[in-house]
Amino acid sequence: MILTDLVGEYKPLIDAEIEAELGRRLTEVKEISPEIVKVVEAMQELAVGGKRMRGLLTILGYQLAGGSKEGEHKIVRAAVIMELFHLGLLIQDDVMDRDSMRRGVATVQARYDDLHTGEAMAMCAGDLTFGWGMEILSKQRTVDSRQLLDAFKVWGRYFSRVGYGQMLDVLKVADEASLLQILALKSGEYSCVLPLVFGATLGGAKPELIKKITEYGMELGWVFQLRDDYLAQWGDSSKTGKPVGNDAREGKHSFALMYGMEKLEAEIKRHAESAKKITDNEILNEIVDWVETREN
Repeated sequence: MILTDLVGEYKPLIDAEIEAELGRRLTEVKEISPEIVKVVEAMQELAVGGKRMRGLLTILGYQLAGGSKEGEHKIVRAAVIMELFHLGLLIQDDVMDRDSMRRGVATVQARYDDLHTGEAMAMCAGDLTFGWGMEILSKQRTVDSRQLLDAFKVWGRYFSRVGYGQMLDVLKVADEASLLQILALKSGEYSCVLPLVFGATLGGAKPELIKKITEYGMELGWVFQLRDDYLAQWGDSSKTGKPVGNDAREGKHSFALMYGMEKLEAEIKRHAESAKKITDNEILNEIVDWVETREN
């Protein structure tokens, strides 16, 4: 399988299952309050248009571990857990970054006249996705109980660590060592290592595979976040769905602002080459190329 095959086969399945899951949650909250319905409807809008990179990496991790084709439904559900987690973190990140747009639509907090109410609703919305994910995972009855327990352990570990990274990010620390910590915790581990290891664990991966995809995932994460910094400063807002230059306006430190364009591009290239040295797997290398050159 090559990257276009992976995306072509599984992205529509992930999209459809996310839509179905949020539809189920909308039905659930209609029995509670129309005010909560508004929030879930906003989440449905914000869920549209994502790259589904984390979901696809979850599926790829499962396949690399030798997971069976018969387990496709459970691994698509696991990919949905990963994407819901991502949605929740984005919603909360937009509060912390004071962003009013995400994926071309209004963020949750921007939909309320009172700032405190909007921010509180957004934080609660993010929390909803974490609870939903745990509920979905706990219902994976076709997964071996030991693998399911191990998957919960993986989830708990990286869920905590992305929180540590977010705390440092909110503090707007300026030194290079802290920025590296943020980048590792918020992107390398959460965006790339977590989905790969999560999927591989559900597929019954051996320790040596976990070690290799962890090393690869970290390098891929550097590429992803450094490219993110590049796009935040010099990207096209019509493609990114967010205003360009927000980090500078908000006084937030990033490698784009610290290094400048030339050095940042060199760092992206260095980590991309490092990722490719870890594995000769064709699709993993294609993912590096895609992340290195993405426009959104």
